[in-house]
Amino acid sequence: MCSEHHISGTEGICPICHQQMERIKPTICYCQHCKQNYNEQYICPLCSSALQQIKGCGAINYICRNDGLISTSKVKFHYLPISGE
Repeated sequence: MCSEHHISGTEGICPICHQQMERIKPTICYCQHCKQNYNEQYICPLCSSALQQIKGCGAINYICRNDGLISTSKVKFHYLPISGE
């Protein structure tokens, strides 16, 4: 399996085979086709830094240290392969 870092613009899409992944933990997805677990990270579309996810009252928001509140529709989802699982 390729260990390079890949960015997928769509939530829950495998960076290798581009199939929908299954969420097995809040930030862990599993691709049935590739048999690989991925750690989900959230990336700012403006400065490419990591975002903090904040959940409250049924809503999910993303905050960037540099750019403030980021629209959920603009967040880039980054999936890192988890080795040894």
